[in-house]
Amino acid sequence: MSLRSALGGALLSLALASGPAFGQARKGKPAPAPQKIDEEYTKLIKEYLQDPRITTELVDHMPASDAVPSPLKFFGRIPGKPGELTYAKDIYRYYEALANASPRAKFWKIGQTEEGRDQVILAIADEATIRDLDKYKDILAKLGDPRQLTGTQARELIKTGKPLYWANSGIHSPKPAAPKCSSSSPTA
Repeated sequence: MSLRSALGGALLSLALASGPAFGQARKGKPAPAPQKIDEEYTKLIKEYLQDPRITTELVDHMPASDAVPSPLKFFGRIPGKPGELTYAKDIYRYYEALANASPRAKFWKIGQTEEGRDQVILAIADEATIRDLDKYKDILAKLGDPRQLTGTQARELIKTGKPLYWANSGIHSPKPAAPKCSSSSPTA
């Protein structure tokens, strides 16, 4: 397992432990107090990082949490340690532990590869979004086939969306821009 994967695990724990996404304040509410840092894990991140140009302030440390296990607490070591591999099945067990520890995470299996390995998703968002996750999956399914929607219907669905953080990509999925449609009738 690479350091990039280890940093991805740190990012997941950061997102779960830090309140709103990456510690940002919600509209109309003050920013949360700075969170304590897991000094031991942060030291290991810096020690194993071979090139400091490939990190950011989002993943160069690990917040401390009493509720959400860090990869170090879960595995007994940091994934990405030089010379040691972390198997996908163990990473999936960690994802399940994160989802069990936090109401801001949901883990599920979406199928299997041709080789019979599980394919999984870990969604991280605020509690309301996780609670309404099936609603957002339905919206994405409808937007996935735009032939069934008018431009106006698509824009209305997009307005109801919220950003999610997906473990399989490690990338924030912002609310998509409204589709450019020249007609308000469904296309074939």
